[in-house]
Amino acid sequence: MNDSVRDAWPWRFTVLDTSTCAAVVALLTGIIVTRSQLSQTMRPALSWSGFKGHSRELADSSRTVTLINAGGGRSVVHSVTYRIRAAEPFAADAAILPGWLSRPQVITSLTALGLDPDEDYFLLHLGPGAAVPMTNTGREGLELLALGPRALERLTAFDIRVQVIDALGDVHERRLQCVRPLPQPRPSSRP
Repeated sequence: MNDSVRDAWPWRFTVLDTSTCAAVVALLTGIIVTRSQLSQTMRPALSWSGFKGHSRELADSSRTVTLINAGGGRSVVHSVTYRIRAAEPFAADAAILPGWLSRPQVITSLTALGLDPDEDYFLLHLGPGAAVPMTNTGREGLELLALGPRALERLTAFDIRVQVIDALGDVHERRLQCVRPLPQPRPSSRP
């Protein structure tokens, strides 16, 4: 705008002069960069391990799944949901809800598959506010799930979605594919 227009109302009204505005922009940029660096330092690194046996909760465990935080900051559980799929011979007998389920819904579905929580599976009740331990060893982590042979026979998929909150209030998510169908061998092209 030319000078005559800038001197007329409302254009002559200014909140900040140029040097103050530059100082505010520099201050806000410094705060944003510092917050970004701090969040990278405090970010939890959620990891999981699945292995045969070694369950502290289920004697005859064929698959044990643990959750660990290998990052630099604490992580507190925000939410946990589950998704399961029954194997073909058992899917018709048990009506399993699609999508992500709560723990009570999963227990109801596993019971409909004829699985007993004391003999066939262990599912940790991990609720909001629980802390995920900081360790680098999977076997020292938080035991989320243990499945016996009958549970592995009746399930083709078992996923756990864990959302945690770090020290700065950021939400992080990790999806654990605890059970997956075995890959089918490819047919050989050789006669």
